[in-house]
Order: sequence, then C-alpha cells, then structure tokens
Amino acid sequence: MREHSAPAPIYHPWRVLGRHWPHVVVEHTDDLPPGHRADTNGVDEIRMRRRLLQVERRCSLTHELIHLEHGHTGACTPAVEAAVDEEVARRLIPWERLLAAVRWARSDEELADELWVTDRILHARVAELRADELLEIARAAHDAHHILPDIEEHP
Repeated sequence: MREHSAPAPIYHPWRVLGRHWPHVVVEHTDDLPPGHRADTNGVDEIRMRRRLLQVERRCSLTHELIHLEHGHTGACTPAVEAAVDEEVARRLIPWERLLAAVRWARSDEELADELWVTDRILHARVAELRADELLEIARAAHDAHHILPDIEEHP
C-alpha cells in the first residue's frame, strides 16, 4: 500500500491553456463531426462543442491539450485516442483523490461526479490501474461500505 500524503492538486486545463498555450484560440461551435465534443488542429486552435456540461468541457479541453503537447495535427488512430484518454485520466484523477472518493461513492456516477470527470475518463483511469491498486481500491470500498448504513434503510 502507498503511504498517505496531502491531496494531489486539482488539474486546471483552462489555467494550463492560458499559461502554456496563450496563442491557442478556443472556438465554441456545433460544427464538429458527430460524436465529437472537441478537436484541435494541433497548432493554434481548439474547437469545442457548444452547450457541453462543465465536466465535459474540462475533460475535452484536457484531451485536446494533450494532442497539442504531442503535436498531433490530424485525425488520430483509435490507439492514439485511447492513449490520450489514459493521460487525461491520470492528470484529472490523481491516485489519492480516486482512493478517497471510492471510500464513499456508491456508484460509478457518484464517483465520476466527485472526481469531476466523465464516465469515459473514469473508466480509462480504472482500466489502467495495477493489480495492487485495484486491490487497495476494493479494500477501501469494502471497508467503507461495510461500516456505512444502507441509505435506503434510513429515510
């Protein structure tokens, strides 16, 4: 098991954009391919779908920033997109925050909401956990839910 330390800082993609990519323009549009929340030309533009929820904007911007960091300038393969999602998940869900949130969350939806990520990014983070981390998560969830009263039993 890992030693407990101070909570990891929260990653702020808008702050990263302003500090490290000041020349990049974010355009809010609905002119994106179906199923895409955002995209980038890899140089100086990020296009983001209008009317995204705040959590969707946070995850989408982080995703596009990683494409910029890697110099991706065109369509990427599914393998590259999956690797970018894994990096998004690591940045947005530090281990300490995941472990703390899993102690009380009763569903994937509650866990994603507490961690301020989409379900897709939560699943990307969990999918890359090592066996010892999965075991620690399982223990924390079991211990917490074993001692907490069932919500439905107490109106």
